[in-house]
Amino acid sequence: MLTPAQISIVQPDDTLRKIIIEPILEKDGSELIDIRVYKIYKDAFGDETVLITEPRETGINDDLADQNNPDYLGKITLIDDTLWNYEGDVLSADEQLQVVTFLGSSPV
Repeated sequence: MLTPAQISIVQPDDTLRKIIIEPILEKDGSELIDIRVYKIYKDAFGDETVLITEPRETGINDDLADQNNPDYLGKITLIDDTLWNYEGDVLSADEQLQVVTFLGSSPV
């Protein structure tokens, strides 16, 4: 996955949580590659018209630090097809599984 994605996952109370999954990319020569690490953010609007889907290649990091971003829900690192590591305290185990399942079905 080379561009962010917007999905809805089911929360423990059966309501939907809209999220943005942002892949962390590394440069390999002239190409950007997916390193199987993904930041998860709240998506308050679910409006894809404002989602930037072009990979950034600037050398300037002007992002808001994750710990200061109220929309940051954590980071998922895929270890293999069935194992992952979640760094965060918001998503339940089932919500994490929904994200991992989406990532496993997404074209690379």
